[in-house]
Amino acid sequence: MGRSVDVATENSKLKTENQQTMKRTLITSLFTLLTALITNFFAQRVMAQSSPGVLTADQATAVKAIRIANLDKDTYFKSGGFILERYEDRPAYVFTYSDGITRKVYLYKVYSAADTKELGLLALYQNGKTNEVKSFVIPGSGADRKAWDAYIDDLKYVGEKEPGLMSTLTFVLSRELSGLMGGNGSAKADDGVKKKEEYNFCFGPTARVTLPNGDTKAISQVRTGDEVLGYDAASNTLVSSRVTAVDTHAGTFRLVGVWLVPTQELTASRATYPAQPVLLEATATHPVLTATGRKSLGDVTTGDTLYRYENNRLVPYQVVRVGTTGQAVERLYNLRTQPGGYVVDGTVVLDK
Repeated sequence: MGRSVDVATENSKLKTENQQTMKRTLITSLFTLLTALITNFFAQRVMAQSSPGVLTADQATAVKAIRIANLDKDTYFKSGGFILERYEDRPAYVFTYSDGITRKVYLYKVYSAADTKELGLLALYQNGKTNEVKSFVIPGSGADRKAWDAYIDDLKYVGEKEPGLMSTLTFVLSRELSGLMGGNGSAKADDGVKKKEEYNFCFGPTARVTLPNGDTKAISQVRTGDEVLGYDAASNTLVSSRVTAVDTHAGTFRLVGVWLVPTQELTASRATYPAQPVLLEATATHPVLTATGRKSLGDVTTGDTLYRYENNRLVPYQVVRVGTTGQAVERLYNLRTQPGGYVVDGTVVLDK
């Protein structure tokens, strides 16, 4: 009789364990499906703002193998043919659950160092108790199917073993996606404003400033009181302008770029361009003149129209590519002018 009771008890325990296992598996599967769907939408919205490349499964594996020494400080670097840049310069998302373990998620944009095309995102999950880091390469919209398969496998098999991973990753991607769908470009800080330091409105030392006679001078050589070719927004004309101040800042700074071609060289049937695109690069928040008005360089998208100085007049150029240039500089320069605009590397830019 006692043996029958023991068997019944064991069977009951086994049944309960099986039910709990099935429940955990179901929850993990639902999180995996939800995260995959959110990721797909997120990737499409992010990559629509840039010139996407094609991420292969081998490249995804190589990106996963990259080790970042200091996740809180290393926001931009090159490694193994890739450029990693912290997504929107955002700090880590931090979570503290009832188990007392602090969990963090960091997001990086991934570019090909060869052509600076955006390949996808790297999400890094860190367990505060073990300090172990899990890497997830989120493919861009144009990625190879096998890269997506590898990402889904990582979500499923790594997520099953790491409590809290799926919920934190799902929250982060959902939050960023909601910001994109709301037209904000990304989720904003609590005060609703992306906080930027003033030195983010600048150019590298070799940027060429156009002078009234058509010659150019490196911006690092321009001094207060010098005459440069200015842009007067009120009259939409180019004028000789006096520099009222030169701002300089030391440190390590990343530049972004837009590649431009003359609008008349774009064919009506498709966006092909026979001429080599010209590059304008600066920090992401420096304002430029577009056909729709003032816009930060980092907010410029493919298809926007900027204006270049050619043959003593403004010529419309269309943006055919945007993204990071892979260049980091140790000093930035910015000019303040009387009319509020000037010409850098042949393109009209505005005072900050």
